[in-house]
Amino acid sequence: MNNRLLLIDDELEIRELAADFFSDAGYLIDLATCGNEGIAMMEKQDYNVVITDLMMPDGNGEQVVSWVMQNKAYMGVIVMTGYGSVESAVKLMKMGAADYVLKPFMLDELKVVIERCISNLELKKENRLLQEAYAKMYEVKNMKEKFLALSSHELKTPVTILKAMLSFIEQKTGLECGISEQLTLMKKTIDNLTGTITEMHQLAQSQESMIPMYFQEVNLDDIIDEVIHDIHLLAANRQLEITFNRRGSKDGLISVDADKIRRALFELIQNAVKFTPDGGSITVNIRRQSAMGNEPPKLLIDITDTGIGIAATDHEKVFEKFYKIQDVHTHHSSESAFLGGGLGIGLSLAKNLVETHEGSISLTSDYDNGSTFTISLPCREAHTSR
Repeated sequence: MNNRLLLIDDELEIRELAADFFSDAGYLIDLATCGNEGIAMMEKQDYNVVITDLMMPDGNGEQVVSWVMQNKAYMGVIVMTGYGSVESAVKLMKMGAADYVLKPFMLDELKVVIERCISNLELKKENRLLQEAYAKMYEVKNMKEKFLALSSHELKTPVTILKAMLSFIEQKTGLECGISEQLTLMKKTIDNLTGTITEMHQLAQSQESMIPMYFQEVNLDDIIDEVIHDIHLLAANRQLEITFNRRGSKDGLISVDADKIRRALFELIQNAVKFTPDGGSITVNIRRQSAMGNEPPKLLIDITDTGIGIAATDHEKVFEKFYKIQDVHTHHSSESAFLGGGLGIGLSLAKNLVETHEGSISLTSDYDNGSTFTISLPCREAHTSR
């Protein structure tokens, strides 16, 4: 689209020369003989750049700049002035004019100033759009965090009451077989809901750096064994093989908060179960990495699956709260079913829990070619609880 100019000058020769020159250069150009006429034209039409003389008998350049800044500040204004009026031109730039040119000038020189003005206006527009997009993203982020904190808090009380009522009913003897089965299903459902609320609460705490930490020296081999044992039945129902290649000896010794790392490992391995087709496999490896420069030695845990993989464009997104790879319209909740969904906070929680140990989680994956999540934990002196 051609850029549209408005030239305001009371000298006929300047208007005619400028009209011919800028029309030949591909611009659309309108002409006005004074400030008041130019303002009347701007009320009906937008321009990319307005070029106005400073001194005119009927509405001067200062009035033009003032009107544009108050009504259409997205348009650029260039002031034309004589040598004796440079101070006035600088004053107008402080009011918002983009630039000025000194008379007499070559039209090629004016063209350069106009092009620079248009370029700066485009940059300002892009910057404004980026700021607006960032503000919206920040607003959404705050809304997610508020939802996470409030919902986890508000759900705790009714779930606690449900668990207490269910426990009271279970204590009654002589329940019919059908009712007993229904109570078992209710208990499982409530336990699943309790687990979801716990996830939400821990994620909210970890984001606010409120989560208490209790460091102790543990053997990660033992923690991994415990997590695999907890998930084994879920995986076995879908003929998934989970293999842990133990290193033995003291390779797995490290100072961590055992419960937090156990939770992170559970989320990652359960995620592998959900996104690996029936009959697939999940492998857990543990290894040590020597110190590099100022970096301490690290203990690395690789969780590799033969699942559906993750496209490179989604590698960062999967750690965002509530992000779902699968179509939300086909979402179904499940702890272990293939492509079974949850709230989409498990990986975000795992990442936060690992980062509270000054560690990190990385992802290596291609779509339809499996995934490897790697936990990296620094091997430091034993921490004190906080």
